[in-house]
Amino acid sequence: MSTQYVISVMAQDRVGIIADVTAAIKGLEGNLADLSQTVLRGYFTMILIASFPDPIRPEDIRTALIAAAGESSFEIGIAVPAGALPGESPEVRDRQYILTAVGPDKIGLVAAVSGYLREKRINIVDLSTTVDAGVYTMMMLVELPLDADVARLKHGLRVAMEDVALNVELRHHAIFRMTNEI
Repeated sequence: MSTQYVISVMAQDRVGIIADVTAAIKGLEGNLADLSQTVLRGYFTMILIASFPDPIRPEDIRTALIAAAGESSFEIGIAVPAGALPGESPEVRDRQYILTAVGPDKIGLVAAVSGYLREKRINIVDLSTTVDAGVYTMMMLVELPLDADVARLKHGLRVAMEDVALNVELRHHAIFRMTNEI
C-alpha cells in the first residue's frame, strides 16, 4: 500500500534544490508522479505529487526535506488529497487549449482573464506570466468544458479583453506544440 501526498517547497533559489528535494523523496522510497517548478525573481517554487509506502507519514517527509535544505531554509507544505487523484485522461487532453494574452502592464490583467474564464466554466491548469519592458505576457493551459463552442469562445474572449487592451489567442494544445517545439 502507498499514500499520495501533494508537497510544496519554496526557498531562495540556489543551485541543486531540485536534486536535494528529489533525493530526499527517493530516500523515503517516494515515487514522483507530477512536478512543476519555477523560479520567480530569485525565489524557487515547486509543487509535486508523490506516493510513499504506508509507514511514511507527512512528518517523515518534512524531516527529510528539512535535512535536504542544508544551510538554506525550505518552506514546506504537505497535503493529503481528500480522495484518489485522477490519472491521466486522453479525453481531458483533447479539451486542453493554450491561451496567450499580451498587452501593456497594468493592474488587474490576470484577474480580468481568469474572471472571464471562470464565467465560461474554463479551468486554468497552468499559468505563467512575465513583464518585460512594460509588456505583460500570460500563457495558460486551460481545459474547456465538453459543451464549449471554441469559435464563439475565441470571439467572446477577444471582445472581452479589448477593455483591458489584451491581445488574446486560443489554440488547441496539439497545434500549439507542433508550431512551437523543435
